[in-house]
Amino acid sequence: MRREREAFNTPYTGDLLDRLAYPMGGIGAGMVCLEGTGGFTHLSVRGTPNIGNAPLMFAAISLPGHPTKARVLEGPVPGWKIFTQPEAGNGLGGTHLGLPRFAHASFEARFPFGVVTLSDERIPLLIRLTGWSPFIPGDADSSSLPVAGLEYEIQNTTEDDIEAIFSFHAQNFMAMGDEGHEVRRGPGGFILWQAGSDEQPWQQGAFSIECDDPATQVNCAWFRGGWFDPLTVVWRSIAQGESLSQDPPTQGDPSPGGSLYVPLQLAPGEKHPVRLRFAWHGPVTNMRLGKDIQ
Repeated sequence: MRREREAFNTPYTGDLLDRLAYPMGGIGAGMVCLEGTGGFTHLSVRGTPNIGNAPLMFAAISLPGHPTKARVLEGPVPGWKIFTQPEAGNGLGGTHLGLPRFAHASFEARFPFGVVTLSDERIPLLIRLTGWSPFIPGDADSSSLPVAGLEYEIQNTTEDDIEAIFSFHAQNFMAMGDEGHEVRRGPGGFILWQAGSDEQPWQQGAFSIECDDPATQVNCAWFRGGWFDPLTVVWRSIAQGESLSQDPPTQGDPSPGGSLYVPLQLAPGEKHPVRLRFAWHGPVTNMRLGKDIQ
């Protein structure tokens, strides 16, 4: 039986996080939902609602020299994701649901901010993730921009210095079909790109993920292989504490995804913010209501 919250406006914890999805994005501009566990879902960035769309996209933290302490910056996976989704019986390959993550999560709603707190007795870090929309009272244009902000505050909870690497990874979920897609380098990040065509102009779209930290390294050349190879190689690089910088490939197939890395040096008790910016553009939509104009 699902338990009730103890009081109004208190943090969500436990099974109360299971279906929680906090919309981020300008008014009428589409959305990326921040889940109560710190994941991302319901990405609707092409001019039409796309409820349930949860592409491969996640943040991670690693401690060089300690590969078993690498973690996805999310809380425990809700049970419904494991047992009720199509192909769940085959292991949900190609997703990041099987990767190690933080043991505890809580969520607070403070519009226009959503705040996720992550902790784990085995990890010497406390994570506070804040996501928000461009809500500016009295400024309708700025409040309708197709953008969202994220800030990962990473705190050293020990009395020793800690070296860590924050990273963010995304498969090119803008890709539609086998042609016209690529991962481009952007200022402090990468752009997931898909070109349109004369027959299907609505396929054109772009999604940008950027970080304002000057030390950011960007990898626009994921391993190109079959099955689950790209994600496997990405996770190995995370666990090994690598920080990769590679330009998009110039020959062969385009990169299946992109990553950014931010190296951190944390003094005892220090808190360090890592800020990300999401922005998207889908200039044409295939959504139609009613009959076409004659």
